[in-house]
Amino acid sequence: MIVHAMQILRKELEAFLKPLDADDDRVVELANVAPLDKLQAETHGNDADKVVLTLINIREEKTLKNGPFHRRNDATLQTEYFNPHVFLNLYILVSANQTKYTNALIYLSRIASFFQGKNVFTHLNSLPVTDTEVPETDRMDSFKLILDLYSPSFEELNHIWGTLGGKQVPSLVYCLRLVEVQPRKLEGTGGLVEEIKLNAHGSAAVN
Repeated sequence: MIVHAMQILRKELEAFLKPLDADDDRVVELANVAPLDKLQAETHGNDADKVVLTLINIREEKTLKNGPFHRRNDATLQTEYFNPHVFLNLYILVSANQTKYTNALIYLSRIASFFQGKNVFTHLNSLPVTDTEVPETDRMDSFKLILDLYSPSFEELNHIWGTLGGKQVPSLVYCLRLVEVQPRKLEGTGGLVEEIKLNAHGSAAVN
């Protein structure tokens, strides 16, 4: 689910930026931005001039924690029990890793403009992913992802780049919510409750 959400952002941003940089095979990459600083030095910048999406944090959306843990299966006439779904917020560092500083600023402007115009991604308005990009078992059948700009403080930004171990480059931080992790394993099944009878003593009997 996480890789699917990240690939959706990469493909959508790539489709927007690609016409502006037609000479490059791929403009946007999913990668750890820290090692690209060394790659840029080794290749004189040509192979490392990318927009890089890096996952830097994951948080659970606790406001949706108390979800249902059972459902009715009309085909088997049973109640199926499962662990509740988990909803995650992904914090994504979008880095304009460019040899020329002015190019990095241009990319930041384009990225901010694109995500301002389109910050909601669903299975109906997003580009499909291929089997090589995301295995079928890790895809979301239906989803609604909302992207919000996150503004870290100077201290938080220092911690981010210090943890990554790379040299700071012009970047933006976004929060992508809500990535739903759905359990595929059933915890058990039971019969459906069809009626409740009260006996003479006032206690209930479930059938």
